[in-house]
Amino acid sequence: MRTRGLVAAAATAALAAGCGAGGELSSPRVTGGPAEGPAEELTCNGEPIPYDVVESSIEDLPAAEDLGVENRAALDGAEVPPIDPSEWAIVTESPERVALLRELDVPEDLGGGDVPTHELLAIDHAGEAADPEWVLRSAGTCALSLGPRELIESFGAAGIALDPDHPAGAAATEIHLLVTERACNSGEDAEGRVVLAELTESSDVVDLVVGVAPRGGNHTCPSNPATPFVVELDAPLGDRVVRDGAVVPPRELVPAG
Repeated sequence: MRTRGLVAAAATAALAAGCGAGGELSSPRVTGGPAEGPAEELTCNGEPIPYDVVESSIEDLPAAEDLGVENRAALDGAEVPPIDPSEWAIVTESPERVALLRELDVPEDLGGGDVPTHELLAIDHAGEAADPEWVLRSAGTCALSLGPRELIESFGAAGIALDPDHPAGAAATEIHLLVTERACNSGEDAEGRVVLAELTESSDVVDLVVGVAPRGGNHTCPSNPATPFVVELDAPLGDRVVRDGAVVPPRELVPAG
């Protein structure tokens, strides 16, 4: 297995050079590699998720019906949708916040490489004097993503899909991607800001961790168009499967529809 990663110092230099010049960032060939061992945590819409969700099963986590006495009121908080507590796992429980997670029966394909597998509810405690005391902070679907790591923590999340106009055959040494920035960008593409944070090649898979360097300023939030991006391989693709390594478990890439 061969891994190429973008270490923090090199990433900073590359982003400064690429963004300042307005040019496209190329696939990095800097030594470094990923952190050893499994990620310490996953995230869903920014909420920390125990790695046990992947290593074992979400069913092994405490269910929402097991919330402590003080926190059960969160289920009746403002704008919290009615749920079956037995179907939701507790991923965060504190006096200030309750976050619940459930696995979708069928992953959603939202296009552009965005395929949520889970749904999250995050409910905040507004204070004992507030009415209501508990308020829904966020609700939405997600794919479980790698938690903060040296290689990717500076980059925003992105959806990635294979470019159907440039299919890769067995002899291909390049993978053509379409990368969709998930942060608000006023409906513009991410040209010059796409970053290959990690490339891992083995005998049977090619795993990619792709992000987008943040763009400064305030931006509106219509859907962003996809940005073409090319990844260079160390060896011909052969019959290897190309996967999105930023989600857990890694997801096989398919052509954008």
